[in-house]
Parts: sequence; structure tokens; C-alpha cells
Amino acid sequence: MFCPSAYTQATTLTQINSSNILDYYERAQILQQNPDIKSIDIVNQTGTGNIVEMADRSPNYIELNQTGNYNTTYYVNPNSHPTNTQVNITGSGNYIDITGSNSISDGMKINVRANDMTIFVRNY
Repeated sequence: MFCPSAYTQATTLTQINSSNILDYYERAQILQQNPDIKSIDIVNQTGTGNIVEMADRSPNYIELNQTGNYNTTYYVNPNSHPTNTQVNITGSGNYIDITGSNSISDGMKINVRANDMTIFVRNY
């Protein structure tokens, strides 16, 4: 079970570009409409036997979409760098394991459209 202890993230103008401006706008709108919210975690699952486990020391924004059967996603961020990640999985039998968040992974999007794939991402 994920128990949020959220921190805010300051976004500089140099981090915003034409690829991510709508994402930042949507998040800003949600946060403005709900001032008590400090982080956004979105998990959508469609299928049978999907598993998601998340533990995040510095949550900010994470979106996970799993469509298919028997997909497994583990997301662990022991770092103090805030999370800003989107993971989209379409297929069955996929295993995704993401550990850590840093400036390189800020705004990371992972799109998997396959069956029986294993992906490990390590950010230290």
C-alpha cells in the first residue's frame, strides 16, 4: 500500500518545452483546483492479473496505464528527486521495474506495446 508523504516541486521555465507543456498545464490546473494535493498518482488498469506496487519518497507526478493481462510494474523511488514519470503498457505478460528518479529521468515516458517484455530502469 502506498502512503503519500508529498513534497512540492518547483518547475523552472527551462524544463518546459513544446513536448511537455500540456502535461505541466494539466497538473497545474489540478493542483490549483485542489490546493491540498501535493502529488498526483494515476493508475489505470484494464485486464486480468495486473500488479502495481509503488513506493515513492518524493512523489510529484506518476501516471501508470496497464492494458492487457498479467502485467507487473514495480516503481520504487528512494531518492529525494521528485518523480515525474508516465508509463504506458499495452500487451500481456510484461514486467517493468523502475527504481529511482533523477534529473535525467524527469519527464520520462515509457511506452511498451508488446507481450512478454522485461524492462529495468535504474536512476541513481
